Amino acid sequence: MIRLKDYSVTRGGFTLLIPDITLEGRRNFIIGKNGAGKTTLLQSMAGLIESKGEFVVNGRSIGLLEPQKRKIGYIPQDLLLFGTMTVEGNLLSSVRYGSGDVGVYKEVIERMGLGPLLPKRTNEISLGQAQKAAIARAIISRPSVLLMDEPFSFQDEISRLGLISLIDEFSRKYDFDFVYATHNAKDLEVGFSSLISIDEGKVVEVVDSVSNITHYRTLSLLDYKNLASFNGRYYLLTEKSIEFNDISGNEYEIVGTDENRYVRFSIEGNYYFASITAIPTGRYLRVLPDHAKELIY
Repeated sequence: MIRLKDYSVTRGGFTLLIPDITLEGRRNFIIGKNGAGKTTLLQSMAGLIESKGEFVVNGRSIGLLEPQKRKIGYIPQDLLLFGTMTVEGNLLSSVRYGSGDVGVYKEVIERMGLGPLLPKRTNEISLGQAQKAAIARAIISRPSVLLMDEPFSFQDEISRLGLISLIDEFSRKYDFDFVYATHNAKDLEVGFSSLISIDEGKVVEVVDSVSNITHYRTLSLLDYKNLASFNGRYYLLTEKSIEFNDISGNEYEIVGTDENRYVRFSIEGNYYFASITAIPTGRYLRVLPDHAKELIY
């Protein structure tokens, strides 16, 4: 369990404010645009930049502790591997100089397919391979919490989702929570315990499932096509919130595939999409706001 209360970080002209959030599950994701505050939050939780407020992990207050005493693994975007050392040397550093475990070391190497990379220096391997090595080193260190800042940006989609699933498996076996910052909605397809949506240094919402999202900004980050904004209000359109007729309304076109079919239409000069299952018969489309889900911005 992770709790942040009355938590703030000031960095230059940017301020991150978190009044009170509790993350009770293992799989936690932070989503936000570039510059929203994701990296600032992770760095402060790792103890690399100063923060104010309460930071509790599994009942233990760690906000005032030095980074090495927090039992937190942190993987930044630049990975922080030792470039002049071999992959093996990097991974063993968690055992020799930290709280790492030889048994975990052997399993992680095998499960992540790192054996052929062990004798290579980290500046001789690809960025995708380096990302896997950084994740492995952090897991071997046996953290209570693993913080990851877009750790698989150089992996293809299938590999990325497979690695996230593997981290989830390790988190259950070796008893740690993880917090994973991303702006790629595909990363959430493995499921999550909590999703924290951040915008301009403020928490927009924290939800435990996509169906509980109530903010337009969060759904727009998840690349939802069924979003609309008109008359100063925001909506999630469903098939029930549109109707087709031959008398009046908006012109539209059908786009997508048979499996993912949408109608594309314009209101007040802005284009919107709504998913449909059946091919419409009417010439015009009308939006029925009373049958759409109204969202908070």
